[in-house]
Amino acid sequence: MCDGELVYYLYCLTPSARELHVSAIGVDGRHPIFARGCGGIGAVLSEVERGEFCGDAAEARLEDLEWLGPRVCRHEAAIEEVMRQTPVLPARFATLFTSIDALEQSVLERLDAIGGFFAQLGDKQEWAVKGLLSRTDALKPPGSSGRLAGEAQTGTQYFEEKRIKAHWERDLTFRLKEFRRRAATALSAHAEGFRERKVLDSVTAGTDVETVLSWAFLLPPGALDEFRGRLESFNGGEALPGLKLTLTGPWPPHSFVPNLSLVEKI
Repeated sequence: MCDGELVYYLYCLTPSARELHVSAIGVDGRHPIFARGCGGIGAVLSEVERGEFCGDAAEARLEDLEWLGPRVCRHEAAIEEVMRQTPVLPARFATLFTSIDALEQSVLERLDAIGGFFAQLGDKQEWAVKGLLSRTDALKPPGSSGRLAGEAQTGTQYFEEKRIKAHWERDLTFRLKEFRRRAATALSAHAEGFRERKVLDSVTAGTDVETVLSWAFLLPPGALDEFRGRLESFNGGEALPGLKLTLTGPWPPHSFVPNLSLVEKI
């Protein structure tokens, strides 16, 4: 197969081969996106040149954020547009097939697992919770003087505040662990699925704010208001000083997709 030959790029699967409207441009920025039926399951696809994603040169490009960023954004935009019309099983970035027949064979081999995923998903959606911590606020002990730099301070006061701060630094890890356990339990009571996600880019540039937790919850539409209210109760006083929980979504259910190994060696 030559590099210029076209292959099929998979964005996501849907529960049925229903008609979909997808206006998002393909991952390569050129080819249109379309939907096809595969064994009773819907597949959202576009054509791409094989050489763009396969081979030694492609491996180097996948490490180039300037090349990768726009394509990842197009990949996600296509999935999110489909998600607004029907439940989706999102595929990993750069999932390729040589033909529609090869894709259909792969789907048929995993039909029970795919059907089970959609049965469990139903109309539920993934929502993301992150915990943002200001260490400056978190490590400020209760009753500390809060003196400005250079303000007069006796030696005794200085060393006492240093001792208290050191104690709180040692204690912060324990307090965060206990908070994560308590908050995850409380929020999970309003959800039908929970995943702890890897924290990426933990420190916000130019600040002392860092991401200390990243969670995904699977929520039925009717549970969102109660879930949001419980989350805000932590921000209203139950959370640690300096810690704020944020809620974003809905997102494609990446965190809850089973490992189907839905890939063809090409």
